[in-house]
Amino acid sequence: MWVGIDLAAFPTRPSAVAVGSSWTDLLVQTQYGDAEIQALLHTVEKAWVDAPLTQGNGPFRDCDRQLHGLGISLLPITWSSMQKLYRRAVGMKSTLPHVCFYETFPWTLYRWLLQKQSPPLPKRFRKEDGILLLEKWGKEQGLRAQPASVHEWDAIACWVIGWLYEKGEAHAIEGQEGCLWIPA
Repeated sequence: MWVGIDLAAFPTRPSAVAVGSSWTDLLVQTQYGDAEIQALLHTVEKAWVDAPLTQGNGPFRDCDRQLHGLGISLLPITWSSMQKLYRRAVGMKSTLPHVCFYETFPWTLYRWLLQKQSPPLPKRFRKEDGILLLEKWGKEQGLRAQPASVHEWDAIACWVIGWLYEKGEAHAIEGQEGCLWIPA
């Protein structure tokens, strides 16, 4: 069993968690405080999180620049909100030493789903379009959960990257300053 987490920078803002080992048993919830999220992580070994787990030396880490090369933009790690998100993610990671944390980015899954479309959709599309693609594909895979927010869909996207990893269909974009996992 593993978890996908769309982590907010602030505990007062909604985060979302998707926990399960298959599409059919996936539990999706919105959470706020760290204690609530950590309680869900006590039974898992792996967490796929939409949050930076390393800091780097500038606005963009090596792995971020590689993602930019694929046409996917991230917020600069030097922004105040990204620094707060980084500190929250690393703090959570340090309190759960039994969980292996993997950094990911839901937009990579949405772009991957876009590329699988026939006929392909336009290159410029909105996040809502990506969520619709994930919803359709998820139902084909047996998804029973009914996410109620963008955050819950992003948590599912993180979980799916973990699912792809388990199938050998995800790979790491690595650099000296960090590592991001994306669909192969």
